[in-house]
Amino acid sequence: MIDKIMASPQRALITLGSAWILAIIHQYLFYDNEIGVSYPIFVILFYSFMYLFARDRMRSFQWIDAFVAGVVLLLSLTFLLYDNELLRVLNFLSVPGLIILHMTYLMGRKQRQWWEIGLIGTAIDHVLPQTIRHWGTVAAIAVKAGGRGMGKSQKTVVFKVLIGLVASLPILIVVIALLSSADGVFDQYLSGFPEWLNQLAFTPGLPRMIWVFIAGILFFGYVWGFVQPMQYEADKRANAHWKNGAVPTVDKRDHTYIFSPVDPVTKGQVTNKNTPETLHTPTHREPFRLDPIIVGTMLIVINCVYVLFVLVQFSYLFGAGEGHLPADLSYAEYARSGFAELVLVTGINFFILIIALQYTRPSGKAGLILHQVLLLILVSCSAIMLYSAFMRLNLYEQAYGYTYIRFLVHAFMIFLVLLLLIAGLRIRYTSIPLIRCYIVLALTAYVAVNYVGMDNRIAELNIERYHQTGSIDASYLASLSADATPLLREFALKEYPDLKREMLERQAYLDMYSSERSWPSYNVARHRAEIELSKLRTE
Repeated sequence: MIDKIMASPQRALITLGSAWILAIIHQYLFYDNEIGVSYPIFVILFYSFMYLFARDRMRSFQWIDAFVAGVVLLLSLTFLLYDNELLRVLNFLSVPGLIILHMTYLMGRKQRQWWEIGLIGTAIDHVLPQTIRHWGTVAAIAVKAGGRGMGKSQKTVVFKVLIGLVASLPILIVVIALLSSADGVFDQYLSGFPEWLNQLAFTPGLPRMIWVFIAGILFFGYVWGFVQPMQYEADKRANAHWKNGAVPTVDKRDHTYIFSPVDPVTKGQVTNKNTPETLHTPTHREPFRLDPIIVGTMLIVINCVYVLFVLVQFSYLFGAGEGHLPADLSYAEYARSGFAELVLVTGINFFILIIALQYTRPSGKAGLILHQVLLLILVSCSAIMLYSAFMRLNLYEQAYGYTYIRFLVHAFMIFLVLLLLIAGLRIRYTSIPLIRCYIVLALTAYVAVNYVGMDNRIAELNIERYHQTGSIDASYLASLSADATPLLREFALKEYPDLKREMLERQAYLDMYSSERSWPSYNVARHRAEIELSKLRTE
């Protein structure tokens, strides 16, 4: 089936029709609906669409493809399983970005490695120029499909008519607006058209049809940008060779251009392999590397400062865990000073580590050992500062409670520790690909944050703090997402009845919106919260 589509002369038309079918599904799932189960459904359909119509452009499948596809699927499933608003916003932005990067890696016009920064530029190129370039292809396909039996001149006329219609739309919008404001009867007559459109069985209104039309063109343009990409390198060569009379030959399959130089006497294409273009070979350029003596000197100076900092403050960095704070220093000031150290670690030390590990020129055996020792000292000092910041934040939470921001800062510090661990291993084992490990770890950590149950964990920690100190912020607990509702309902019934009123107010909010939700907006956490809150009302 797929092979027949690939070989069919009507492949472009079939792809365009399928793109509009996908657009119809898209508007049905998302138009006037809150995101829920619709998100993972559409992600799966989009992957299927790309695989079906651009499979011949895919490179061989590797483990990173399965990993990224798994990350995308897990993040899209959070719209079904969880209700944390912050993570929903982040995932709404990050999932499309990951999909675009994944598609570019699999099928991009340039075969980039997945850890190369240039992959982002190629992805942007496919989203914008490559997609926009094929908007005209949609009109050409429509003329070709609707012009069967017409002559070439007739098709040209139809195509020009379509261009005229599209070009007249902006003028029509301005003119109609002016005429409507000038004549009330004319405006009243025009206002009846939306009511007529709303009676159509195909869609409930004009906005849906516009949504489908635009989304279908965007989906087709995106996939066709992979099938028939525009090759910029050929265009650059064209500018150089046109002056010498180069003749372009067109590869009809993917609309790329191949230029051959032209003999100035015979005006024919030169086929001799010994042309200046083929004889010239680019010189090999050594990658940029820093001098090991310069890097070593910088590491010695920086490490001296860090070691002195740790030794001077060692007595209270770890003594604060037992309640021994420096004189005239509050909990808040103590915690903020820890965050400053964390910023120092992330902003300076990791930059130094990556530069020193990736861009330092190899030296002799003694120089290599000294380089590794200095980097290990830097990693050790960074780890001590991270531990200090972690302990300070823990002290701050014990005094003031647990919130989203404090939870995420804790998670970020754990992530930094893992980055430091990988950097430490890279110092000893130079074959470890540092950047690739960091990318994989970052994606894994982000998925873990989504699935750790942040709201439920925050509720657990605040309840545990209530058992120890007797203080709790009931209003903040009630503001947590539906993920924490089952635990909070149990806590309200057994230990803290004042929380019940706050939670019943949340039920009124959920009830107001649950009646308006359709099945594409279904969310497991909200459904479970509605059941728990309905039980709370009767208890």
